[in-house]
Order: sequence, then structure tokens, then C-alpha cells
Amino acid sequence: MRRPKRRAAAKQTRLREVDEICLLNEWIDAGKPLPRTKPPPLSQSAGPAPAAGEHPEYGACTLFDELPLSQKTKDGLRKAGFTEMSEIQRAALPHALCGRDVLGAAKTGSGKTLAFVIPVNFSRCCLIYSFMFGY
Repeated sequence: MRRPKRRAAAKQTRLREVDEICLLNEWIDAGKPLPRTKPPPLSQSAGPAPAAGEHPEYGACTLFDELPLSQKTKDGLRKAGFTEMSEIQRAALPHALCGRDVLGAAKTGSGKTLAFVIPVNFSRCCLIYSFMFGY
């Protein structure tokens, strides 16, 4: 008798994740930075909080929590101790998340690999859910 409850709970979890990915894709499309642009200076990055239902621009983010990432990704980054983005991450992540090619150079240990892995992981999740649910 327990099996149907587990299946129903698993299905609900998957549907919530699909809804989250759809919202994140809308956010990415709504707030993507202009092509070939650099992030604004740090003093200009903090802006007013967006109204409910609006998607803020994420090109000026300084924290990983401000990016359009899934809650699981944000929790993993926070657990690993990543809260603030490095300069290369601020420059690359907004463009990479919206599917653009990025060419960046920075010294060893500056966070280039993380700036590469986060968008790859997001696009992989989107691809899996699109095959599973036809989105």
C-alpha cells in the first residue's frame, strides 16, 4: 500500500522541479544582459527589489543567490561556501546562463571552472526535463 504514495510524492516533486525550471527559463530570457557587455561596477550592482512576479535583471548580480538558479543549486553552492561571485564569474555567468559562448581569462583559482559548470548543469537539467515531460 505504500508504493502508490511514494510514486505520487515523487511525481509531485518532479512536477515542482519542472515548474521551477520553466520559471527560471522565463527569468533568464527576461533579464539577460546585452551581448558583448561587461558587468557594471560593484557600486551600481545593488538595485531595488523587484515587485512580485517580475524578473530582476541578473547581469549586475554579485551573489550566487541573485542568479536564476534552481534552489538545489543555490543550496549546494551555499553548503560548499560559495556566496559571493568572483570577477570572472560575474562577467561570465549571466551570458553563459542565457546560452551565449563565453571566452574569459583569469588567474588560477579565480573560479573559472565553477563559472563553466553552473550553466552546463542548468542546461543538462533543462534537457532532461524536456525529454521527460515534453517541455
